Amino acid sequence: MTARSLRGFFAILSAVGLAACGANSANEAMPPATDLDRSATLAATCSGCHAGPETAMISLDGLSKEVLSDAMHRYKSELDGTTVMHRLARGYTDADIDAVSTYLAASAEVE
Repeated sequence: MTARSLRGFFAILSAVGLAACGANSANEAMPPATDLDRSATLAATCSGCHAGPETAMISLDGLSKEVLSDAMHRYKSELDGTTVMHRLARGYTDADIDAVSTYLAASAEVE
């Protein structure tokens, strides 16, 4: 991910955090997050390690939805895997993996 896309991720993440803290005095329920909000929030967790070419981990820039999805499903299905990615992937549903893969691939196309 590039610095520009990271700023976008963190802006969305900040907005979600502020919205969660900003309920009015009547404690009205917050409207449900959109699919894009959820996709962006899930994808933001990837940026900690996969922020770009200057990081120790492989950059996700330019990878297709299929490549990203296949990798995540592979990590999730390797039950004897002990890396951080194996542990993280086990916590994602198939819908989560699809959302993250779609979002990251689309983000790479925009830049």
